[in-house]
Amino acid sequence: MVLVGVVLSERVMSRLDESQERHLRDLAQSYLDGLSSAVAPSILRDDVWEVFDAIERAQQLNKSLRPAEAIVANADNQVIAASDPRRHPVGAAVASSIVDATGRETFRFDSGADRAYALREISYPGRKVGTIYASFDTSHLAIERRGVLTTLILTNGFLTLLLAAAGWWLVARMMHPIRILSDHLGSARESHAAPIASDIVASSHGEFGRLFQAYNALVHSTAERHELSMRLAEEERLGSLGRLASALAHEINNPLGGLFNALATVKSHGHIESVRLGSVGLLERGLVGIRDVVRTTLALYRTDSGSRDLMAADIEDLGLLIAPEARRRDVSVMIGNELQGSVPLPSTPMRQAILNLLLNAVAAAPGGSVVALSASSSGSRLLVEVRDHGLGLPREAAALLTGAATARPLRDGAGLGLWMTHRLLSELGASIAVDYPDDAGTCVRVSIPFARDEEFAHVA
Repeated sequence: MVLVGVVLSERVMSRLDESQERHLRDLAQSYLDGLSSAVAPSILRDDVWEVFDAIERAQQLNKSLRPAEAIVANADNQVIAASDPRRHPVGAAVASSIVDATGRETFRFDSGADRAYALREISYPGRKVGTIYASFDTSHLAIERRGVLTTLILTNGFLTLLLAAAGWWLVARMMHPIRILSDHLGSARESHAAPIASDIVASSHGEFGRLFQAYNALVHSTAERHELSMRLAEEERLGSLGRLASALAHEINNPLGGLFNALATVKSHGHIESVRLGSVGLLERGLVGIRDVVRTTLALYRTDSGSRDLMAADIEDLGLLIAPEARRRDVSVMIGNELQGSVPLPSTPMRQAILNLLLNAVAAAPGGSVVALSASSSGSRLLVEVRDHGLGLPREAAALLTGAATARPLRDGAGLGLWMTHRLLSELGASIAVDYPDDAGTCVRVSIPFARDEEFAHVA
C-alpha cells in the first residue's frame, strides 16, 4: 500500500509539473511575441526610450504572468533597455548570470523553483538584430506544488493506515477459525481431544465449517476407539480371570480326590502307624501344593496401590499357573530362568503378558511337545523368549502381537489375548519380534527396557 501510494503521488506530481510548465511556457511565448513585435522597429531605429516604453507596457499587460525582469539587447549582446536600468544600464554587456540562467534555451523552468527564464532572438530578414531575456516569478507555483505534495502525503498516509487496519482486521477474522483449530489440536496433544463447540461449528460456513465438522468427527471416532479399547481390555481381563479360575479349579480338584482317599484311609486304618504316617504325608503335600497355587494366583491378580518390581520368583510362579492347562493338553513346559533378584519392571503387567504368551503357545503346541520359556537380562533390558513346536502363529495374529499398522482383533474375538499382550508390552516400551524356525513352530522374542537405571558397583 505504501508503494502504491508513492507511485500514485509521483504520477500526480509529474502531471502537475507538466501542466504548470506547459501553461507557463504558453504564457511566456505570448509575452515574448508581443514584446518582440513592439521593440523590433525601435531596435532598428536605435530608439532606447521606445524600447523602455514597450517593456513597461508588456509588463502591465501581462501581470498574471508575473514578469520579474526583462532585458532587450542588441546583436552584440549589449543592453539596449531593461525593466531595471540600475542593475542593467544601457550599453553594458548582458550579465553572464542572465545568460547562464537561460542556458541558451528558449524556455527553462525547474519544478518547485521560484523563477522561470525565457529567451527570444529578434531577427530582421537575413540577420539577427537583438535578443530579449525575460524571467518570471513562479513562487506561487512552487507554493501550489508544495501544497499538493503535502495533501498527497497526508491523504496517502491516512489511506495507508486505514487500509492497513482494515487488512489487519480482515486477516485476523480470516485466521480466527485457524486459531480455534490450532488451540484444540494443541490441547489434544497435552490431554484428551475436545470437540469444537456446536455454536462455533454452526456459525462457520464453507471450508472452515466442513473442516470443523471433520475435526469433531475425528474426535468422536477417537473417543469411541478409546472406549472400545478400554472395553476390550476389561473383557480380556475378565476372560483371563475366567481361564485362570478354570485352571485353578482344575489344579485344586486334581489333588482333592487323593486327599479324600487319604483321609478315608486314616479313618479306616489310622491305628496302623505306617498307614497313618503315609496318609498324613500325602495330605500335607497335597495341601502345600494347593496353598502354592492359591498364593501364586493372589500374587498375580491382587490390586495393590504400589507397583512391585519383577522378581525371579515371578517367572517360577508362571510354571505353576500354566501347569494345569499344560497337563490337560499333554504339553511339557520348560522354564529357563536366569534372573537374579529383581529387575526394575512392574511385575503385574509383565506376568500377565508372559502368561498370555504361554497360554497361546500351549494352545498351539501339539500333544507330547515342549513349550520353552526363557528369561534373562542383558545390560539395561529384560529378554524374554517363548517357543513352541506347533504349526506356526498365523500372520494376522503375529501382526496383532507386534502391533503392525491397521492390525486389530478379529471380528469373532480371536487374537484378543495377543492384542492385549501387545498393549501391555508397548506401554512398557517393549519391542516384539516373531520368528518361524526351520524346524516348525513359533518363537516370540520380547525385549523390554528397564523402567529405571540399575545401580552398578564402581569398577576400578
